[in-house]
Amino acid sequence: MSTAVAPVAPVRRPRIALPGTVGFVLTRLGVGVLTLWVVSLLIFFGIEALPGDAATASLGSSATPELLAQYRADFGLDQPAIERYGEWLGGLLHGDLGRSFPSGTPVSDLIADRIGYTATLAGITLLVLVPVGIVLGVWSGTREASATDRTVSAATLVLAAIPEFVLAAIVLLVLAVWWPVFPSVSIIDTLRPLGQQLSVMVLPALTLVCAGAAQTSRMVRACMIDVLRQPYITMARLKGVSERRVLWQHALPNALGPTLQIVALNVGWLFGGVVVVEAVFEFPGVGRALTQAVTTQDVATVQSLALLITTVFLVASILADIAAAFLNPKIRRTL
Repeated sequence: MSTAVAPVAPVRRPRIALPGTVGFVLTRLGVGVLTLWVVSLLIFFGIEALPGDAATASLGSSATPELLAQYRADFGLDQPAIERYGEWLGGLLHGDLGRSFPSGTPVSDLIADRIGYTATLAGITLLVLVPVGIVLGVWSGTREASATDRTVSAATLVLAAIPEFVLAAIVLLVLAVWWPVFPSVSIIDTLRPLGQQLSVMVLPALTLVCAGAAQTSRMVRACMIDVLRQPYITMARLKGVSERRVLWQHALPNALGPTLQIVALNVGWLFGGVVVVEAVFEFPGVGRALTQAVTTQDVATVQSLALLITTVFLVASILADIAAAFLNPKIRRTL
């Protein structure tokens, strides 16, 4: 009597698929590069459409037509806009930012002299802004409708509503005029190490911390209140999980995801130097260089600085999206 043998199913090799995490990161990078290219178009042709002539602004209205023509030829201003955009974009890809119209010096040298100051100011500000904003937001969000919550919410609302130049003027008036503790003008001595001149950064950093921490605190508070009302938080409490564990292991990681977007915005905002704040304190950073370039119609410098600030903002946003994906279990399961 023959015995039927069950057919053996063929062994299937597992498909080699792109991991979800890697795909997510590559997608965000691709979108970032595309966005940066679109922004470069907007920056170049937006500035191109503005009234005014860089040659006349640099040489003066009394310059002869021959001199103006020679100046435009030297800087390529006599070429069509589309050709100049192609040359500018090609130069950017090779690290050549062009030359400053008024001085003729490389734009990369002008930026190199300023970027270190802005990076230092932004770093000092972030070291204070992020922890203060998160702590205040968590503290207020876990005490909803209490006297503490109302006080913190009112204070942060006022600080967030005050324009930066008004806040800078108040800080300057209090800590440099009425109570002269810090210098009113942030004059940097290039012959001395920057670490020995941190006192000149206190007032600009304090202004930026007050404005940025207020926005971060309000965002963290709103996220914490929303997360603490979720069913899984209620279930964790019914199961007897300690309040500290509920807060730090369940609520806070889910609340920090949206908060990272605010931190990313603050990074771009800070690296831009908050042009008005740097102007008030005469701080020699990127924002101050941008205002000076606009005043002198230094098109090459304005274009490069605008694109630099946009790049920093995009990189910070991409990193925030990736970090939020890993912090939020719902997003992590979809990768």
